[in-house]
Amino acid sequence: MRGALTGFYPQVKDIRLTDYKVRILDSSAGTAAKTRVLIQSSDGREEWGTVGVSDNIIEASLQALVDSMDYRLVKKGR
Repeated sequence: MRGALTGFYPQVKDIRLTDYKVRILDSSAGTAAKTRVLIQSSDGREEWGTVGVSDNIIEASLQALVDSMDYRLVKKGR
């Protein structure tokens, strides 16, 4: 994702994943359980967290990662 965005948004190159946590919200639901992914990111100066929720861990991870990039671009300006 970083490689695709850096040409348009050079500040994305500084963003790093610092922590990644997965929580299963309703384990009694088996494979239909909702998954919550918590991501901590940093640009070397500040740190922030984002969350993604889905019954698919990959989709939840992507939501959290996209939100992290969006947060950095909106907060710091494009």
